[in-house]
Amino acid sequence: MESHVPSYRVIEAVARKEGVSPSELSPPLFSVVDPDALDALVQGDGDSDTSQVTVEFTYLDYVVQIREGPTVSISAQDRDASMDDSESVAER
Repeated sequence: MESHVPSYRVIEAVARKEGVSPSELSPPLFSVVDPDALDALVQGDGDSDTSQVTVEFTYLDYVVQIREGPTVSISAQDRDASMDDSESVAER
């Protein structure tokens, strides 16, 4: 898996927040969202414009948002479903 792929950047960011290696995350990302479909949606192909696409989902205790760039934002989700402690990971 390449680190510039949006789905892997999600895994890296959540693992960093959890203080574990990406391979230690449980459940794995694919149990929540199809990583290939996520990457295709936010990266698009040469014929599509993905600049207006925003994808948001919950993974573990984090709200993950991917938007143009693609930029990955990870926010902690508290018991009241509000977000705090946001971290953005831009494409490298």
